[in-house]
Amino acid sequence: MPEGASIAKQMATRSYGGEVILFGQDTDESLNYARKLEEKGKYFIHPFDDEQVIAGQGTIGLEILEEAPGVEAIVVPIGGGGLISGIATIVKKRRPKVKIIGVQAAHAPSAFYSWKRKEIKEVKVKPTLADGIAIRRVGEKTFPIIEKKVDGILTVEEDEIASAILMLMERKRVVAEGAGATPLAALLSKRGRIGEKKVVLVVSGGNIDVHLLDRIIEKGLSQTGRVVHFGVILRDVPGALAKVSSLVAQLDANILHIIHERAAKDIPIGFSKVILVLETRSPEHIREIEKGLKGKGYSLQRLS
Repeated sequence: MPEGASIAKQMATRSYGGEVILFGQDTDESLNYARKLEEKGKYFIHPFDDEQVIAGQGTIGLEILEEAPGVEAIVVPIGGGGLISGIATIVKKRRPKVKIIGVQAAHAPSAFYSWKRKEIKEVKVKPTLADGIAIRRVGEKTFPIIEKKVDGILTVEEDEIASAILMLMERKRVVAEGAGATPLAALLSKRGRIGEKKVVLVVSGGNIDVHLLDRIIEKGLSQTGRVVHFGVILRDVPGALAKVSSLVAQLDANILHIIHERAAKDIPIGFSKVILVLETRSPEHIREIEKGLKGKGYSLQRLS
């Protein structure tokens, strides 16, 4: 695995009796090192560019057709292309009219550019929440299948992936890793205009570290208007904080944290800066709170 591989993935692999070797900055460097281990008598199984692996992943397509016979489109994460190749092969054979849409992180768009330009393109991979599909180069065996059987490929941004992870947790109680959340991110972005009524999203993987999940939740809540940070300048006198807290309560917001900053250079003597972390309902609610506080004469700074 790459040196930055999810701790959850490492622990899960070890729990099944596997030996984990950490090598390289990304999956491609790890794969190159793994191939060298064949010289020491190890057997190398490619994670995506292998006919049997592709065939095995194709059984997901069979399950979808059995469990959702009215499906009109299937949205699948793409890294090296094994998963979407297997699904597309069986689905297009059984139900040719079902659309197969691939999704990549915008920070690792090899399949996206290769599909558009009709030849394999290697890309520079940037850090991404979707580390499970962060591949520099789509597979040699998978690309011809993708080119022939996949109807479209979309890319999604990091913020969209974070929001999708949060929505899966809240609405479906599903903990998905970044790669697994990309199909929902694509659907919510409406970038690809997936107009079919019956869409199946392949949520492939839940290997996400708890610490990363905590940051994603915080970021996702902020992006969806569920948490906001306000900086407020108050007179440093008894009761000032109580008054602003009471006003926030009247505006139906819940105070999660209060942080005092008395020593900051930009604060006049006799005043203090208070950072309010508020739990809110929506972006519209945040605007109501902002209007309400300013209407009472408070100097306000939106921090997030």
